[in-house]
Amino acid sequence: MKKTLVAAAACAAASIACAQSSVTLFGVLDAAVAYTTGSGPISSSKWQLTNSSNTFSRLGFRGTEDLGGGYAAGFWLEAGLQNDAGTGYLTNTNNQISGTTGGGGLTWSRRSTVSLSGPFGEVRLGRDYTPTFWNTALFDPFGTGGGIGANHVYFASQSGLAAPTGTRASNSVGYFLPPSLGGVYGQLMVATGENDSRAVLPGPIPLSTQDDGNYAGARVGYLNGPFNVAIATGKTTYATGDLRMTNFGISYVVESLMNLKLMAEYYDESLGSIDGEGALLGLNLPVGPGEIKLSYARYERDALVGLQKPTSSKVALGYVHNLSKRSAMYVTVARISNSNGAAQSLGGVLTSPNSASTGTEFGFRTAF
Repeated sequence: MKKTLVAAAACAAASIACAQSSVTLFGVLDAAVAYTTGSGPISSSKWQLTNSSNTFSRLGFRGTEDLGGGYAAGFWLEAGLQNDAGTGYLTNTNNQISGTTGGGGLTWSRRSTVSLSGPFGEVRLGRDYTPTFWNTALFDPFGTGGGIGANHVYFASQSGLAAPTGTRASNSVGYFLPPSLGGVYGQLMVATGENDSRAVLPGPIPLSTQDDGNYAGARVGYLNGPFNVAIATGKTTYATGDLRMTNFGISYVVESLMNLKLMAEYYDESLGSIDGEGALLGLNLPVGPGEIKLSYARYERDALVGLQKPTSSKVALGYVHNLSKRSAMYVTVARISNSNGAAQSLGGVLTSPNSASTGTEFGFRTAF
């Protein structure tokens, strides 16, 4: 149940004039019981009560003010929640490791933006999704959830190239194309690490950190009925080696087959001299009041000279049963297989190189 507050009452109480406005309180709470296990000589298993396995738990406020003439001002504050333990999520202040916050208090880690929109499109200022992560949200059957089925979590852990700008960027200016371009959509973003121009790292060959945490990225796509395709790229500057990410996604809804949605995504990234690439195939199939999710993902990263590339593949199968428009129960099973020295696992358990890891989770999610 969304609660909408009419800001006109507040304007009248404050004896000021304002246009028609609204503020909405919203949120999601998601919890699951998960069991994951590794295999091989060095392995472990674990029972956990996790959060955000289907949809990330959150608490937020968003609002708009009609400025007339097709223009509107807006804001969006959204905090991530770890409801299994009653804590918030960390955030990052400067797109660098040094800016990661401590503790587990409530932060507006997911989104914190003020915006102006109109016939020209929309400009957002603050913390927001990077262009490359938007493709993950659109072309992964498990979306942006954090459970054992989530492929964005799998890619980040396998690559070892996770960085503060892998999902969101702070101190950003973003521009979104207007929705009136015949199905063409797109996004531009720049963000700054906010460093002193004279900062240097000590050492025999000082490395300038002036540009550390500076980000630039773009995304362009085309949506026409059941067909959707998009490509995105982004770069974050670091003195120790730039982070570059590029991905391409495509989906198609087969209306004659119960609105079966087929998806595919290719992912390429590098951090300095380290390179990795991955791909996934997946589908969403509506079944009565629920939906079946299935994905196959594969990732490999560069190896030392003369060695084969460490490679992991992951299969995930899930079912979401909608109890209402806001609440659902779900189950997911997944398995990761490793080769060429890779040792990826599910749920943070230990698994030996070239061995497998499996997991199962049962959860409940409700929104308001």
